[in-house]
Amino acid sequence: MNGNDIGKGLRKNSMFIAAMGILLVMLILVLGSIWIGRSAKADSEDAVTTVSHLYLNELAGRREQVVEANLQQRIDDMNTALDLMTGDDLSSVENLQNYQDKMRQYFGLEKFAFVNEDGKIYTADGIKNDIEEYDVDFFSLKDVSISIKNLKTKDKKVVIAQPVSRSVDGNKLIACYEEIYMDEMLQGISMDAQESDATFSNLYTNDGVALTNSILGGLAVEDNLIEALSRADYDKGYSYDKVLEEFENLERGEVSFTYDDIHETLSYVPVEGTNWMLTYLIRESVISDKISYVSDGIIFRSIIQSIVTVLVLLLIFGFIFVQNRRSMQLLVEKETAAAEAKAKQEELDFRIETQKKLEEQSRALSDALNVAEKASKAKTAFLSNMSHEIRTPMNAIIALDNIAINDPETPEKTREYLEKIGGSAEHLLNLINDILDMSRIESGKLTLKNEAFSFQKLLEGINTMFSSQCVDKDIDYQCHINGHVDDHYIGDSMKLKQVLINILGNAVKFTPEGGSVSLNVEKKASFDGKTTLQFAITDTGIGMSKDFLPHIFDAFAQEDSSTTSKYGSSGLGLAITKNIVEMMNGTIDVESEKGKGTTFTVAVTLMDDTRKAYGETENFDPQEMSVLIIDDDPVACEHAKLVLEKVGISAEVAESGKQALEMVSLRQTRRDPYNLILVDWKMPEMDGIETTRRIREIVHDDSAIIILTAYSWDDVMEEATGAGVDSFLAKPLFAATVIDEFKAAVSRKIESESEQAGKAELAGRHVLLAEDVAINAEIMIMVLQSRDMTADLAENGRIAVEKFASSEPGYYSAVLMDIRMPEMDGLEATRKIREMDRPDAAGIPIIALTANAFDEDVQRSMQAGLNAHLSKPVQPDVLFETLESLIKE
Repeated sequence: MNGNDIGKGLRKNSMFIAAMGILLVMLILVLGSIWIGRSAKADSEDAVTTVSHLYLNELAGRREQVVEANLQQRIDDMNTALDLMTGDDLSSVENLQNYQDKMRQYFGLEKFAFVNEDGKIYTADGIKNDIEEYDVDFFSLKDVSISIKNLKTKDKKVVIAQPVSRSVDGNKLIACYEEIYMDEMLQGISMDAQESDATFSNLYTNDGVALTNSILGGLAVEDNLIEALSRADYDKGYSYDKVLEEFENLERGEVSFTYDDIHETLSYVPVEGTNWMLTYLIRESVISDKISYVSDGIIFRSIIQSIVTVLVLLLIFGFIFVQNRRSMQLLVEKETAAAEAKAKQEELDFRIETQKKLEEQSRALSDALNVAEKASKAKTAFLSNMSHEIRTPMNAIIALDNIAINDPETPEKTREYLEKIGGSAEHLLNLINDILDMSRIESGKLTLKNEAFSFQKLLEGINTMFSSQCVDKDIDYQCHINGHVDDHYIGDSMKLKQVLINILGNAVKFTPEGGSVSLNVEKKASFDGKTTLQFAITDTGIGMSKDFLPHIFDAFAQEDSSTTSKYGSSGLGLAITKNIVEMMNGTIDVESEKGKGTTFTVAVTLMDDTRKAYGETENFDPQEMSVLIIDDDPVACEHAKLVLEKVGISAEVAESGKQALEMVSLRQTRRDPYNLILVDWKMPEMDGIETTRRIREIVHDDSAIIILTAYSWDDVMEEATGAGVDSFLAKPLFAATVIDEFKAAVSRKIESESEQAGKAELAGRHVLLAEDVAINAEIMIMVLQSRDMTADLAENGRIAVEKFASSEPGYYSAVLMDIRMPEMDGLEATRKIREMDRPDAAGIPIIALTANAFDEDVQRSMQAGLNAHLSKPVQPDVLFETLESLIKE
């Protein structure tokens, strides 16, 4: 036998072995697919049964709680209505009918009736004699009874009856009842089948009569559930007798059975106070059939995939056997080795060359970075110097303008010019602040704080600012909170306030007279100690075109250059706003249409404040409070009620002053006055002040009254106080604010006296003023003299240190220190004063009056020992408040 024959024999054996291997692989793939599919089907059906039992108990229990709550609410409404009944209501049948009509309006008691000892029924529409239609023994009634009227018809009604002891027109009333349609009673709970026709919910009496829907989800032909279950085949561990016993005894349970070849699981729960059983049914056969269909599809596709795989293997093996020549393999291996060696050498050369280029680029980038850092430092230094140089004369301009305006001898015409000068100076100052903010952002020096802050005070400040602006411009301003928003969060409140002020300022600026601006706040998500808040600012202003929207956040962007001269703008506000929002990991979007208005949507995430919630203090129990909310806006009423009930405060609502007077009179007559009454200022027919005046005539001093308003209340404070108002609150409402103002209204006089005692008297005080610019020093001395204070001037830091050292301890009450001065700057002078060995050196207030407005300037001031940092131009009121709070006796 030659070599060729041996080779052929070897190839035949190889082909046979390969063919057998392919057949074996195909058999394993097909059988494995069938086995896996059937196993998955069986496991899925077991899982369906297990999950059904767990799911049913949970769903049935929840719906049972809703039904019980609805019944209890109806019973509570009847009891409240009975408590409100007076002797006058029982003086005649007509008065009784008027009383029943009021209860229908107040509590929704549509069919609220009374039964006398003769079996006559007194309704709001007249006296009836149809007592035999009710399945209730009114004459022996001892407690609340719940029954069904028209049980055999589709027009089923729930009858809630209870005994009473009253007399009307000489006839003794022995019982009262309320008749409620079944659909109304089941409000808030769905009894409809799911879209999959796999789950059903129903109510039955304990003898199997259905109160809603059909029997077993429409599968049963019987008219009674107990009768239908007698034909079912039960799973192991369940029986018909057990179901019958649990229904008769009103006991909770579950059962699995097969009815008409369909496997189902039924869970049932008794409804407390009734002979009803609430059921929840899962038709497992529907789910199992779908699982079987999916499993069969998986098996079929797996078999097809196995066949395709075997065919591919056959093709591969056939190709390999045709090319199976030893000489070709050796040649291919040799060429492959050579090619790989060449490729590796080329790759190595490429890497070496790339490494050289990267090193050169790295050196170039490093040089560029050094240049950029130097340029950034130079830019920061330039802006800091420019800020100081610009703010120094600005301080003089604004201060002198303010002094001249307040001078009673200034002519009216000159006063108009001065007001225009002041407005222009303030506008220039805002432009400087925008440029400095943009510089901080570009240099990466703008940082965010994480501090606890009062969200309600932030919103109150914004609303107070813009509501007055909108009133002056005849623009309707509204602020609403959708859902519950906490009173406190942790974040940078100043930056968040800057964002909202920038957007709202533009909205007011670009909205013409008669338009509207709204701010809507909504909590979108809360997770892991963080909350996402969304702010939507909408206006009816001039709007923007679709083409300009992509460029709205660019620096110095203006759609129409004429708006700059008409409205005045630096073009940096929205660019700054977007950068701040992005630093807070938030988003900002805008929608606008030319001539119709604009909507900005800002979403930011803040950390939750875990401080003790309001209403949980030891000395204050909100559950003991009773509050009446008076507002003609239903949305505002609903929000206020939601906010108060969130912390346990009971609240009622009146949508007009007239309705409020009726409710207050009713409570006062019962000697159960409201603890607190919140009254909206702007209401039609009878405004908040007139409503307050009339309420005071009823309640006297029994209730605290607070005015709610989105406007500034300064103009009406005197009139409102005279009408009996205890305090004012800005919309929207926060629970913390209500509680704080309620406490403040009770002890207003004591708190006012305490506050005045905590402020230092400024008259007669001596102050050391360090200022190298003569005009600024002269202005500051004039400002201090307006409060009967005297100032000693030091032209630089060295002189300030010498004058303080030579003075008697306690002679100076404070030091006003400029930062940039010749010979010795303010920071060094402050350090030397603090280091002196004298009793007043460490405690004397030293306040920076400087044009340096950067955050790092403030930090350096604090590190040097200054107590406060006021940026020029300094507002006199801010200076006086600072002195009053820092000076100690």
